[in-house]
Amino acid sequence: MDKNAPSIIGEAYVESWTSEDGSGDSGYNLYIPMHSQENKDMLLDSVYFRNQIVKLDRKSEDSNILYVGVFKNFKKSNDDIIMSSNPLDEMANKLPNVPQKIPFKIEDTECIVSYKFKGDTRYFKIENIKEKS
Repeated sequence: MDKNAPSIIGEAYVESWTSEDGSGDSGYNLYIPMHSQENKDMLLDSVYFRNQIVKLDRKSEDSNILYVGVFKNFKKSNDDIIMSSNPLDEMANKLPNVPQKIPFKIEDTECIVSYKFKGDTRYFKIENIKEKS
């Protein structure tokens, strides 16, 4: 793990969201801006944040680059569970979403970013992530 985040990483922030389609889905997006793409050998890959891990999506506008991690809150409801005396009917049940254990101990305002640099996988920590509304 690198001791410091690369200097081209901007101030990361998180925003909560709720779906508008009536599904009740909710979660939050983690945004990691980059000041510039000075180093073309460095590509952000994944982020560990609040006991979850997701792949980062790269978005670019002009010379601005933004990486976004989309996290979903886990529902504890039992929607559409089929209970039957016939075990074959129950095979149509969806598997529950179980949060992954992450290999790092971090606070809710910190994340660990996995990135590729010249073919190697490396990590750095971002601290003091701000919550925006």
